[in-house]
Amino acid sequence: QPFAAILFLVAAIAENKRIPFDLPEAESELIAGYYTEYSAMKMGLFMFAEFIEIAIIGALFTTLFLGGYNLPFMTDSGFVLPGGHSIELPHFLVVIVQLAVFLAKVLIICSFQILVRWTLPRFRYDQLLRFAWKFMFPLALANLIVTAVAVWAVQAIGSA
Repeated sequence: QPFAAILFLVAAIAENKRIPFDLPEAESELIAGYYTEYSAMKMGLFMFAEFIEIAIIGALFTTLFLGGYNLPFMTDSGFVLPGGHSIELPHFLVVIVQLAVFLAKVLIICSFQILVRWTLPRFRYDQLLRFAWKFMFPLALANLIVTAVAVWAVQAIGSA
């Protein structure tokens, strides 16, 4: 589901209100918005929550689209290589490798989100709404319909 992955990541970055979708922060620069009410520690907690949300988005994306902690050729007992070769590992070491794989995938997605923030300019409200309603929403609906038809077709072929 590459379209669903792209849609999810773009929508998640927009929901996180990070650049290029940081419209509430743009309001605070214009002396409006809810950020102007807070300073010091309370403002820091808002920023901390946004960075935690980056990690949560990375973990969700990794779980839903990148296979979570799964690694090719890895089983519960170690690695099974092509050609019938295998490397047996203790279970605790397999768990540590799986945790490292999951964290590496999350770190890559978090780095991508930060890269997007650094490289793209900020959208205006009208641009963001046009992008969401004229591009994202129709693409999401088309993806949903194509996926439903594909699942139905596979089930119909399988039961025949």
